Amino acid sequence: MASRAPKLSPVSTSPRAGRSHTLRVGALRVGALIGQVMSHIHRRSAGDTLAILHQAGLTMAQLVTLHVLEHGGTRSVSAIAGCLRLSPAAASHLVDRLVDQGLVVRVEDPADRRQKRVTITASGRRLIDRVQRERTREMSEVVARLSPEVRGQFGLVLVRVIEELSSLPQEMS
Repeated sequence: MASRAPKLSPVSTSPRAGRSHTLRVGALRVGALIGQVMSHIHRRSAGDTLAILHQAGLTMAQLVTLHVLEHGGTRSVSAIAGCLRLSPAAASHLVDRLVDQGLVVRVEDPADRRQKRVTITASGRRLIDRVQRERTREMSEVVARLSPEVRGQFGLVLVRVIEELSSLPQEMS
């Protein structure tokens, strides 16, 4: 089956005043390139990760919620709804299912005892860790097929990207 994604060259170069050549790649183009990389990885893997999600009875929205809570801390249901672009009712239902599975708990908001906040449990963290380990294994198998030179360059660039992304402010609702 042929891919419908447009063929993109990885970067374009153009001269800049005072510099010999600077790589210039727009955010939209980089997003498309990341999408293509992930498409290649997903076509060659992801089966075991999906099996873990299925076995745990977890939807992608629930997995994202666990990641939001793991990395962003305790949140209100309305904040979770904002992150996931869901209605408050849909987010509340999603949280109810996670509570039923023991992956999150609702706790009293210390600033307003009438409000509840959602926090991830140890079981939720273990599930996130398990999914992450499996996903890492799957991606590693795909990346291992790259030439050592490209794999090394890719790794160096990813380290720089992660460092910069980590320094940016959080944009979760």
